[in-house]
Amino acid sequence: MANPVTYRDYVATANQTDFAFNFPYLEDEHVTVEVDGSQILFTDYAVVVESNGDTLVRLNVGATTDQIIRVRRKSQPDQNLVDFVNGSVLTESELDRAYLHNRYLAEEISELNDSALQVKIDANGNKYWDAQGFKIKNVGDPEHSQDAATKDYVDGTVSSIALGVGLIPDFNKFTGTGSETSFNLSFTTNGISSSAILVTIDGSVQDPDDYTIVGGVSAGADEIQFTTPPPLNSEILVIERGYKTKREIPDDYDWGSVVGDAVTASYTYGKLV
Repeated sequence: MANPVTYRDYVATANQTDFAFNFPYLEDEHVTVEVDGSQILFTDYAVVVESNGDTLVRLNVGATTDQIIRVRRKSQPDQNLVDFVNGSVLTESELDRAYLHNRYLAEEISELNDSALQVKIDANGNKYWDAQGFKIKNVGDPEHSQDAATKDYVDGTVSSIALGVGLIPDFNKFTGTGSETSFNLSFTTNGISSSAILVTIDGSVQDPDDYTIVGGVSAGADEIQFTTPPPLNSEILVIERGYKTKREIPDDYDWGSVVGDAVTASYTYGKLV
């Protein structure tokens, strides 16, 4: 991505107050400041023009170490800076001001678009979201099988399976109504993968693609949803596949020993002592 035209980013040092910028602007109020992603009030800083013509913003209170400071131009798209009236004399400055306002707005929108998630098409014609190598943050925990999962959620789920510290697997039995597709579980699952849940209807094992595990519980879910309603009076059995508990390696194990030379030696083999 090319160098930005309408904003400048900084990683602040302790008590830093001054942050330079070199983009043109029409009004001081169009120069905004964001601290760690949140825009601060215009009264919390000043736009300063130095004697040599350099421009900067000066915070009333210095930033803290490693805060992310963005100085951004926002040219107030909700305001008209020039109002043309019939019979009035059009001056060069007024025409320039009107033109620059539109140009600056276009530049700002263009840069926001360039830095946003883009829908692109690969060589096979498949559409995909391009994050341009950046991290995606502030993602909620998944609830449905096709939801994005955060690292924290995946790490927690894998850990509970590997270490056997997850919720105790359970099962439920329901009776089909012929119209109902959703059934509330009396337990919370360890995850939302439908393949981790065994489902039978009248003794017939169901394809995991024919149901999903959903719910608003971060550790797992508490509801099963079928793509089509199970038949009337059918017996529905929902069983979460069990997880093995961890096993400790004995620390009192005799790994064996050799007595004598390698030819005439006698051997003892490992045993619990």
